[in-house]
Amino acid sequence: MITLDLRQRSISLDELLRTVDQDTVVIVRSDGKRFVLESEDAFEQEVAMLAQSETFMAFLDERSTHKGGRTLEDFERMLNDAELEAGET
Repeated sequence: MITLDLRQRSISLDELLRTVDQDTVVIVRSDGKRFVLESEDAFEQEVAMLAQSETFMAFLDERSTHKGGRTLEDFERMLNDAELEAGET
């Protein structure tokens, strides 16, 4: 991973994209906010790697068995109830 700190030097868009061709880039903006930029191929490779991970796939299988805490209908009902209560006060 390469870090480009724009507080120390500015770079052109072309230079940034050439750097991303080499590796994932962390960009630090002048206000200190950080961004990650990587090529589309890198993301696809990471997805393929995760799909081959027995540990990760077991984690997803286990998570898929968890029932969600609330349905969309429950949230809508809660919002409607809250709106009614707010209107009564």
